[in-house]
Amino acid sequence: MDFKYGLLLVACVAAVIVAGCTDTSTAPVTPSHTPAPVASTAIPAQSPAGVTADACSDDVCTFIPPALSKEKETSLRIEASPRRYSPIMSSTPGVGLAPNVTGFNASSAVFTWNASYGQFLFWDAPDYTVNQLGATASNSGGKLYWSFIDRPASTAEPVVITVIAKDPASGTVLGRSNVTLAWDGNYTVTVQDTR
Repeated sequence: MDFKYGLLLVACVAAVIVAGCTDTSTAPVTPSHTPAPVASTAIPAQSPAGVTADACSDDVCTFIPPALSKEKETSLRIEASPRRYSPIMSSTPGVGLAPNVTGFNASSAVFTWNASYGQFLFWDAPDYTVNQLGATASNSGGKLYWSFIDRPASTAEPVVITVIAKDPASGTVLGRSNVTLAWDGNYTVTVQDTR
């Protein structure tokens, strides 16, 4: 810990102890003159020790460690496979897209998917029938597939697939992710980037 921040922390703790140890049975002393204003000192938002200054009023600051001040962190990331896909492949109906979540229960969230080109498909047991869902789809966190029928007018623009997970009760966004598919010729895409 940097010495000056350590000294500031010790001074704050000492001030709290002294303030709590005063004798409350005597009447408070009223100053006969107006006190000089307290010089304000800028407190960095994040100290080297990882302590966050949350609130300051007058000459009292409240510090809460980041581990206690943050809510539970959530994240969402799309897992895409195969990394190279063409509609003429017989092993898969499309690029498989599965949400990988941390910090929330995927089955209690609503996932909204959007594709800049192509369409989403649902394909699963028991009948393994391909169901077309369109360029926008919603589900409860299960695997979807992305595919296309016609070649695009231009292969210069990549396909961007996005997903947003929300809590259905509150509408709070729990996470978001996207994956970029680049064209390799007219009938093949490759998974480029997942964020």
